[in-house]
Parts: sequence; structure tokens; C-alpha cells
Amino acid sequence: MHDSGDLVFSGEHLKATLFEGDAENLLVTFSYREKGRSDFNPAQQSTSDKARGFAQLCIATRKNDWFINPDTYGLEAVLKTLGPHYKNVHMMGFSMGGYGAFRFARSARANYVLAVSPQFSIHPDVVPFDRRFRSDAAGFDAALGNLATFARPGLQGVIVTDPFRRLDLMNAQMIMEVFPRIQLARLGFGGHPATTLLRRRNKSGIVQRMALANPPRAEPIIAEHREARLDDPDYMIDMLQRWEARSTG
Repeated sequence: MHDSGDLVFSGEHLKATLFEGDAENLLVTFSYREKGRSDFNPAQQSTSDKARGFAQLCIATRKNDWFINPDTYGLEAVLKTLGPHYKNVHMMGFSMGGYGAFRFARSARANYVLAVSPQFSIHPDVVPFDRRFRSDAAGFDAALGNLATFARPGLQGVIVTDPFRRLDLMNAQMIMEVFPRIQLARLGFGGHPATTLLRRRNKSGIVQRMALANPPRAEPIIAEHREARLDDPDYMIDMLQRWEARSTG
């Protein structure tokens, strides 16, 4: 029978749905940014997480507001209540979701995180060099969204990023200054998100497996990427274009 989950938080801007809530460990996942997002997507449980005995809390946002809105404090209150019920709490997210994983790690009393191409902030005063998400930043509260203020310094885990995506790498390095126990998995020409190449080669499962590891490790993700790139034509094209640009630059 399909488990529709339990809606443990329902606001105008944010929702949180819990699947298999009586499991020993918890994985918290977040919506990723979608162009033109105007409503909630249905919460979907990961079957691989269920098979490994994890509860899963799916956090969804109505708009691309990076989870910073009038419901932020309400969601934090729910996470503070849920987190202590689990032996380990793992956070996972892509891009906007990766930011959310770091932003709410302290509220959830998270132990581990795996974030793919996350941002440190989208506020113009905080990341004036990164203009990619200016359309989302109009109502973004820099204080409420400040990762340094809400940091969980003991958090362990991995940021997966493409080092040739300069802005992604800069954001990752800023996050790592605030979360000093985070490792960096550099996936050259992985794209944005940095697991794009892995997904093309049907090897992205390593990311989910590491998200559930205790602790997550960068090396297995890097090794899988190195194997996947060997027969990937897009990788070869990207590498050649970069080499040509450097030669003529």
C-alpha cells in the first residue's frame, strides 16, 4: 500500500510531510528550485530510504523563496520537536534545497548533511558577486536567512560541487567557513547541480547512498564521477572547450 505520509506542518508557504515516522533514523529532504514554481509539489517518499529503514521528512515550499518566509519559524518549531526522537538526523538537498539543509540543520539537531551545489545566500548584500537568483531575492530576509547565525558547527557531511562553476565553488567555500567539518567533493564539469553528469550516466544513486552514510564521505562520490566521465561525450566537450579557452585566453 502506498504511504501518503503524515502532514506534520502545513502553512501558506511551507509544508512538511513525514513518511515512516517510527523509524530509528531520519532523512530530511528539501524542494529544489524550479523555474516558474507557483505551488507545492506532491511529497514523494524515496523508496531507497524506506528500504534502509529511514523515516523521511519532505519539506516543500510554495515558491522559490529559499524557505525564508512567514512560515520559517513555524517549521523550525516542528523540527525542534521531531529531531530529538531520532538516533541520527540526515539532511539532503540540491541547490536551493542544499541551502535549506544547512539553514535548518540546527533546528533539526542534524548530525549529517549532503548538499549538492548549495548557495550560501541569495541576498545581494551577502553575495553581491552572484546574480543568478536575483529574481528570488526580492523578499529574502538576510537576517533570517543568515547561515552564520543559524549554524550547527559540529555538522558533518559533504558539499558536492563543480569547481569549474566559479559561483558554485565560492558559495561552497563560504558555507565551509561556517560549517568547518564539511568536506568538499569536487566533480569537474559535473554541471549545476554538480551531479548532472552522474545522472546522465545513471550513477546518481551514490549520492543518495552517501546521504544516508554515517558520516557521508566525499571519496565514493568522486570515484563514481571519475568512472562516469570516461565515456561521457558531454564531459569531453566541456573539457576540450575549457582547454581551448585557456590556450587562447
